[in-house]
Amino acid sequence: MNMGVRILIALAFFSTTTLLVAQGCSDAGVCTAGPIGALHLVGDSTVAAKEYRHLARLTFSYGIGEQGTTIVQVVPELNLGLTERLSLQLKVPYVNASGDLGENSGVGDLLTTVSYAFIKERERNFTGIVGIRFPTGKTAADPIQQTTFGSDFKPLPMPYQTGLGTTDLLLGAQYRRDRWSGALAYQRVMDQNNENLFQHRYWSDEPAALPYFESFFLERADDAVVRVQYAFPLWELTLQPGLLAIYHMDEDTRLETVGNASNLSADPMERRPIIGSEGLTLNLTADARYAFNDQWALEVAMGTPLIVRDVRPDGLTRSLVLNVGLRYAF
Repeated sequence: MNMGVRILIALAFFSTTTLLVAQGCSDAGVCTAGPIGALHLVGDSTVAAKEYRHLARLTFSYGIGEQGTTIVQVVPELNLGLTERLSLQLKVPYVNASGDLGENSGVGDLLTTVSYAFIKERERNFTGIVGIRFPTGKTAADPIQQTTFGSDFKPLPMPYQTGLGTTDLLLGAQYRRDRWSGALAYQRVMDQNNENLFQHRYWSDEPAALPYFESFFLERADDAVVRVQYAFPLWELTLQPGLLAIYHMDEDTRLETVGNASNLSADPMERRPIIGSEGLTLNLTADARYAFNDQWALEVAMGTPLIVRDVRPDGLTRSLVLNVGLRYAF
């Protein structure tokens, strides 16, 4: 079977996920930390004859966010095998977000993880992961230069922001046996520094802003993650469908005005929970890799939600995510 037919089979495999588009695929980083979510087969023709310790990856990501915002990311990534069992991962995205309220772009949040393989065998593998997400992205979008409604003070909502404004501790463990893999992970918010200023009253003359969730000095809660995947070969292709569950452990909070005063600079404010922001997001995922040779491979990944939380003020809502990456092992 020629390469074109194999690629068509992979595209057909991915296209089934687009029938399930809804709002909700939310990942603050831990879902793909270290080896979590990585596509790996042992003992099949799709695996390189030589196992390389290091890899570099460049990923192009396209996402459809809240209210149809478009989030495009270019993500360089480096994975270094410090020893046979110990690995270091570094990745930082460049983010461009655009929608009906404006556009914003810049460097996103840096994510680094250290992984240790406690069990490393051909048939099974057990790995522990520790990482940190640093708030290197902008924690507020410039409202004067980057909105499309003039030079008035109109802060953009969270979907347009390149960083979450939090310092997060990432903890996880992944177990793989043959073609099955499963992972448990937790993302603990250690420090809150989000400076997003979006409130509907700033956009009172623009109805398009009203459907966005308010996020005035938003503070996020922690996330717990369960991920299950099954990988199988199809000639030079490797396919991996899976399920990704993300449970937002508590309600997010934001500052809200007390009373009915209209002067924002003088209004008293208090931090209040955002009802409906706690809960489960369940996503259907699909990954594929086409190996050109032992070192070079093309990777594609898609995700779409099946179950969503009622309220998602952190801007991580995705009705569809498509990632295309080039992987080089060395």
